[in-house]
Amino acid sequence: MSAVLPAIGLQVWGQFTDWPALAATARRVEELGFSSLYSNDHLFPAAGADYQAEDAPPGPFLEGWITLAGFAMVTSRIELGVLVSSAGYRNVGLLVKQATAVDHLSGGRAVLGLGAGWHPRDHAAFGFDLPTIRERLDRLEEQAAAARALLAGETVTTDGRYVQLDRAVNLPAPVRDRVPLLIGGSGEKRTLRIVARYADVWNGEGDAETWGRKNRILDEHCAVVGRDPGAIRRTVGLPPASIRPTRAAAVEALAERYRANGLDADEARASAEGSPLVGTADEVAGALRAYAAAGAAEAIIDWPAPFDDETLVALARLTGAPV
Repeated sequence: MSAVLPAIGLQVWGQFTDWPALAATARRVEELGFSSLYSNDHLFPAAGADYQAEDAPPGPFLEGWITLAGFAMVTSRIELGVLVSSAGYRNVGLLVKQATAVDHLSGGRAVLGLGAGWHPRDHAAFGFDLPTIRERLDRLEEQAAAARALLAGETVTTDGRYVQLDRAVNLPAPVRDRVPLLIGGSGEKRTLRIVARYADVWNGEGDAETWGRKNRILDEHCAVVGRDPGAIRRTVGLPPASIRPTRAAAVEALAERYRANGLDADEARASAEGSPLVGTADEVAGALRAYAAAGAAEAIIDWPAPFDDETLVALARLTGAPV
């Protein structure tokens, strides 16, 4: 079974939880043999319509990069990253320094994730601009170019609209020979072109058919910019999984987790029913196989509190782990 499934990583949400629960989950994810462990980069809760609005209520969220440093200290083998750092409130030079510090803390396991940013409350509450999507993508492109150069050991001077660096250099160098630059997003015209130029890893979204089409478009962008498409690892970000003996039980279990994250009952159930990774183990395996067939090397699954060990063990079994 594992040979036709993608590798499985987890993006552990920092909202509505605490550090002891996050640390225990990080250890558990590594213990069960998953491929990667990511924190996420928000400053306020981001699930559900109420929390995605400009006037969203406040809610608890532990900052992603400090959380990731904690993950580095409580694990020893698993690959680590933030999925993904927002270009809207992250200075790219400082971000590269943070990723390099985590790389040293973890013994060479860091990935630097970068995205355009989108959450209105994250930006407005702490004084960051949220410009048009075109401007956000311009900013992402400038940051991606600078991050890739700094991670490669170059001395960088640039006076862009969004990135200004004066003889910046990233020292000490990372432990890892090449810290992967992961770019998240699926926009076909701009985002995938930025991925083709600068990324080592792409993280896209959508159902398997949609993701597969965008994967092929990424290949086309690679041809245009003269990049070997095989140089970019393809991953897919997926909503939370829930595995139970019946689909009805799996939906209810995930709906309960969504309710704990601030969604009302109707939205929680609709979100649970809409996840492709809800059902029996065989049903979830079938959904994951579809992504592997479309070209995904890894599925990175959202993982909100309260953390569901029954599903975590079931996912590990799908990969062939000796649970």
